[in-house]
Amino acid sequence: MLAKSVLAGLCLVGLSSMALAQGGPQPYGKGFDNWAFTRTKEPSGVTNCRAFRRVGGRDDILAMRTDGHSYLSVRAEGRKGKFPNSIVVPLREPANGMQWDLPVEADGKRMWVVMPPAAIETIAAKGGYSMLLGGSEDRDDVNLGKSAPAAWKRVKECVVASGG
Repeated sequence: MLAKSVLAGLCLVGLSSMALAQGGPQPYGKGFDNWAFTRTKEPSGVTNCRAFRRVGGRDDILAMRTDGHSYLSVRAEGRKGKFPNSIVVPLREPANGMQWDLPVEADGKRMWVVMPPAAIETIAAKGGYSMLLGGSEDRDDVNLGKSAPAAWKRVKECVVASGG
């Protein structure tokens, strides 16, 4: 009986590994508090681990790849282009507090900013961030909710489990 259970488990692991190798997003663990988790094997061999949260029409992403690159992403709401000299600040942070000056990019559907993992950890701990787009007066406030630290922890676990 134990041998059958072990064999069945190995078959499931093999199937999920095959699916991951095919490049489509695969669920990674059980979701919680409106967060869902996936990992995607990219053609380059890098695995992209993501936490998705859809609340009130928003579609927020915290992500890290096994090559160490991490990023935040939101709906672009029609924005397109590169926004150099953009500023990202944690929510509920005083004006003279921590900020990151980074380029932001948008393709009309998604807007993203590549950030160090430690910066995303801080943002998750603060429960969100504001993104002020360089060269414009446009601002996007993103509330990630109280479970953002646990979501970021799951992303990091996915990266480790995926060889990063």
